[in-house]
Amino acid sequence: QRKRERQWAKWTNETIPSLFRPYLEVLRESDNLRHLNRRSDTTFPACSCQRRASINVTCVFFERLESIQIRYCECSPAPLQLLRRGFFPCTPTAPTLAVDLKMLEFARELFLRVAPNNTAWCDTLESFLGACKYKLTTQNTLRRRFGNALIWYNSLISSTHKRVQDLLDTYRPDQESSTASEYLRQRCPTCFGGLKNDDDGFIADIIVCLDACFTQKRNKTKGRGSHRDPPNHHPSSVFMSEADVKTVEDFVENCRSGHPRHAQTSSAEDGYEAGMRVPTSILNGCNDSFVAADEKREKASTQFFADTGLMALLCRHDRPLWVINMTSAGEKQYYAVALLRRLFEHIPSHMTVGVLYDIGCQLHRSCKKWGFLEEFLPRITFGISVFHAYGHQWPCQIIYHPRKCRGFGLTDGEGCERFWSSLKKLIPGLRVTGYYQRILIIDNQIRFLNEKALDGIGHWLYRRWYHCQQKKQEADGALAACGVGEDVLRSEWAAQVREQTKPLPRQSRNQALHAINDILALEKSLTLLNEKVHSLELQLIGDAIFDPTDCTDIPQQLEEACAHRGRIVDSLLRKQAALGVDGRAHLASLRRSAFLRIRMNARSLKHRIRDRLRHRKFELEKLERAYRNTINEKNIRSHAESLIKRREPTILKLANTYNDLCRQLTGLIANGQAPAGSAAPQPIQRDGLFKLDVDDDIWQDVGLDDEYSGGIPQWLGDEGVRLGIQALLQHDRCCEEELRLRKERCNLQRWFMEEWDCVEVARVAADLDPDLLYQIELRAQRLCQLYVMWQPHIFSIPPLYSMPSCWGPSNEELTNAQTHQFSASYDSIAPLDQISDEDNRDSAESEAEGDGGTDDHFANLFDLAEAANLVDVYHADIIPLVEDFGLSTPNNSPRKCKHF
Repeated sequence: QRKRERQWAKWTNETIPSLFRPYLEVLRESDNLRHLNRRSDTTFPACSCQRRASINVTCVFFERLESIQIRYCECSPAPLQLLRRGFFPCTPTAPTLAVDLKMLEFARELFLRVAPNNTAWCDTLESFLGACKYKLTTQNTLRRRFGNALIWYNSLISSTHKRVQDLLDTYRPDQESSTASEYLRQRCPTCFGGLKNDDDGFIADIIVCLDACFTQKRNKTKGRGSHRDPPNHHPSSVFMSEADVKTVEDFVENCRSGHPRHAQTSSAEDGYEAGMRVPTSILNGCNDSFVAADEKREKASTQFFADTGLMALLCRHDRPLWVINMTSAGEKQYYAVALLRRLFEHIPSHMTVGVLYDIGCQLHRSCKKWGFLEEFLPRITFGISVFHAYGHQWPCQIIYHPRKCRGFGLTDGEGCERFWSSLKKLIPGLRVTGYYQRILIIDNQIRFLNEKALDGIGHWLYRRWYHCQQKKQEADGALAACGVGEDVLRSEWAAQVREQTKPLPRQSRNQALHAINDILALEKSLTLLNEKVHSLELQLIGDAIFDPTDCTDIPQQLEEACAHRGRIVDSLLRKQAALGVDGRAHLASLRRSAFLRIRMNARSLKHRIRDRLRHRKFELEKLERAYRNTINEKNIRSHAESLIKRREPTILKLANTYNDLCRQLTGLIANGQAPAGSAAPQPIQRDGLFKLDVDDDIWQDVGLDDEYSGGIPQWLGDEGVRLGIQALLQHDRCCEEELRLRKERCNLQRWFMEEWDCVEVARVAADLDPDLLYQIELRAQRLCQLYVMWQPHIFSIPPLYSMPSCWGPSNEELTNAQTHQFSASYDSIAPLDQISDEDNRDSAESEAEGDGGTDDHFANLFDLAEAANLVDVYHADIIPLVEDFGLSTPNNSPRKCKHF
């Protein structure tokens, strides 16, 4: 172990830093590893070193093994010599095996897209080379040495990217006070690439989401206690340090050890906690519904796992901002507090944040109660994620659902779930890896996901823009169809929010209602027992004929029934005596009115149906997550539904019973046997019953409450107003989303322009350093490729602010990027003049077959359209750029001209 630690220290402190400049030189000379020069004729550099040595090194290629001899000393160590020849060593001193840089780069890219499996890779390589008559000296020696080379090659790549980025940042102008930190700007240019404008009207300038994942665990190592592998940190890690998390944990525990900041309502009286818009009873119900809200609930055993999971903070574009490695058995609130505190340290003091969390209401409640994030609370808007909103009480959804509250647009808050899904391939391997190695692998994966997301951000904006326009058109059509004015709808929605978020009546009244329910149930049971006792007495009086096959003892049954009846009578008398005056009057009214009894039963039944639906959906989600680890994804839905199917008949039976009660209430109202102003409840529709969408009728208790003796309000009883309110809220969220997308399009352009200006300055400053200049040119090419990928998608999104038409690159640079994006590039095997006419004909025929007979002018039109799109941005003439593509102008053909 000590030897391994010394070796890791030498890699980290000496070898990797010393290879930075030589690696840049190799990249430049080989054109990014395309044409590696093995430098077999390299002469030994002149030096004054007294200790020189020679060593034989086995070099691993894709298709062969080679043995080379190198001489090294302190001035020219073996890793440096191997790197200049296009190899990477397996050890920092005196390596006996080195791997081709191309193979390492291929393996690195592969393991970012599939589950990393070094053992399978090395077994396959050894088997393939063995079939080609190549063999190493000993068996099973490639796996460990190749894995070591791959780890430190990844470290060299990461440190190179970081140092080049730091060098570019030195040419960056000073940040303005209205911008986020450079760390956040690099994480998500779409969120943080622009400026904070005070007049933009956004309730939340940025939107983030939080969630924890307990499948990304790491096993405890038997016999090694808490010992960890040697440190190996990613230079651009997204993980918060253990010390920072511990600081926040101590702060949270210290706050909770004192008295709450605000007095709580008494247990006998429901009300509002200070700063909250949802009653205490509703918050308690949400707390009971979610496992995540219970910090003491054990989700991963600390007895078997050293690291129990991850918690991440993501922006609305699913880009991880920070991640915490969890070591507790439950989902502690201090993890969320730590992530949010870190976010506010990196944004301007006047920037506001929308936070979406599965239990956002509970996090908001704790922050108000204990003073967490007290200095940031005025700038935070809390919400709950869309796909888990069904677990919250309806009043909570009115306040915290992102489709009901202002500021969130069409953001769903489920980016963390998509992020966990992208990391699921790492679960098996990371269970048995070291602490630092696990974090390093996740960091590398996150960097890869960020680059991939940056490529597709233009398409993401276009999809969201198109979806927003569709939803907005639907909402406008529904508003026109409802026939109710916008002012009326807004006032009715405000009335609905006020009414449905009122505190519940006194608990004494609730207890009376429960006692009345118990009394009615006992009276029904007493009636059934009286009938049973009467039947048994008739059998005894009638001297029933004894049946030898009947082993029942009628006198004993009669005795037991009478005893049971006596217990029910005693319980009934006690409950009736415990009722107050109001409770006795209510019980009397229920006995006199069949309508009130049926309505009370229907209300109780609907609450049971809601609870069953919630439990079913939670169970379905749990099954999907468990089953996803063992079976193909395409079978998840069918398997989970088959396991849940046995729950559905019970729910459907309850729904049918409820609908029967609704029909009885409707009949009583029609016959005049109901109180004045009574409204019939709406039956539950079987279609869509299990969706639990926020706008479903299952959440509304129309006709089931006696709170509206003066008449049913429009927001509850008028179907047109109800549908109009839903459409109005959807319209408002679409307008918010539209403005946010337009702002994000400006942020993206502003970030791109600043990056391009930085590259332009760095080009001039690095003119005398060819290796660094090559890296800067690669950065410039990368930006041009991003523009080519983005522009076809975002040109249809109008900017929110006035933006320049030119993004920075010249027409020539964009044309080269366009050509690179849509043209093939390869090395020619033979000169064109050596290919026979027959080969040309075969090639032409195969290309025609592959194209499916598509006319050439359609391909030309595609290229012309791309060229026109590029030139349109610069308001330039179309003809010169078309000629650069080698295409004819559209004037040659009326048909092409028309299409063009």
